[in-house]
Amino acid sequence: MSMAMTTASTMTANTVQGTGSKDGWRRDGLIGLWGRMIHRDPEVYAAWLEDRDLTTITAALLRLNERQLNRLGMSRATLALDVEALAVRADREGAIVSDILRIVGEADNADRMPGAAHAIAAE
Repeated sequence: MSMAMTTASTMTANTVQGTGSKDGWRRDGLIGLWGRMIHRDPEVYAAWLEDRDLTTITAALLRLNERQLNRLGMSRATLALDVEALAVRADREGAIVSDILRIVGEADNADRMPGAAHAIAAE
């Protein structure tokens, strides 16, 4: 095999696998590239990624038997709903944590500048 053919086949393999240094599309592989191409709006793309992730999580959990799912508080009959509820709960808890960190950060800033808290209260 000639050097040119070896290089071309290596470049083709790297492009297909997404390991080449010149291909900037390697974020989530070929599926991620497809998603970015058909969903150019960032909000639509984020929704597509979330749906894809929930499908992947559900598929992974389907490998467990019913006893193992019951230990997690899930059932094979309602697994898709359980995974969606888990995602909603994670989003809700993430928002709560963000709010708590913001409040603690504000309180920490008020402790550093005690006159600023009194000035705000006086207004």
